[in-house]
Amino acid sequence: MVESEGEKRKEGSMTNRGKIMLMPRWKSALFGVALVAMPISARAEIPATVTQPTAERLTAAEQLMSTMMPPGQRDAMVEQMITAIMANFTPSIRERLETDGALKNPDVAKLFDRFIARQTQLAIDQLKAQMPELIEAMSRAYARRFTAAQMEEMHAFFRTPTGQLYVTESTGIMSDPDVAAWQRNSMTKSMEKLPEELKTLQEELEKILGRPIEEEKA
Repeated sequence: MVESEGEKRKEGSMTNRGKIMLMPRWKSALFGVALVAMPISARAEIPATVTQPTAERLTAAEQLMSTMMPPGQRDAMVEQMITAIMANFTPSIRERLETDGALKNPDVAKLFDRFIARQTQLAIDQLKAQMPELIEAMSRAYARRFTAAQMEEMHAFFRTPTGQLYVTESTGIMSDPDVAAWQRNSMTKSMEKLPEELKTLQEELEKILGRPIEEEKA
């Protein structure tokens, strides 16, 4: 029996709706960027069984947080930390894209740079916006683990010249040459594994769905 044009269109539509498209390798590299840029302050649900800290401990913890992360320096600390992390990871992702030939086009290269800059700024903006919640969460975390007396000892240290130096320099540790080199090497190894991991994911999905998964055209 000859199919009508309407039946063919209907069948084609159903087939397209049934497809699952797999990202080509250069898009999987950008997926890696997104993972790196995910806000580190993502909120997790607090179990109902968690013991709430006492008022005395919480007050001590809040004072400690104010010394460890001075309110007037928090925005700068966030910018320094996120910028360093992204700067350390980006070269490995760029190398992957260059290997795949995606950056041979100057317009694509510029687009990639804009994408990285945008992801960096988005991560900075979100962490800044969520900083009050993060400080509150960290205060409670410290208050659960340390007594008021112990936190006062920490507080005393951070009021010393060495403690103040630690406060100002700690976020810059991520941009230290040795740490940066380790991060770049770590990201390179992760990116090397990503295509194989995506292939494994594809094969497992195909087994579950009982149909092939097509790779999206670049």
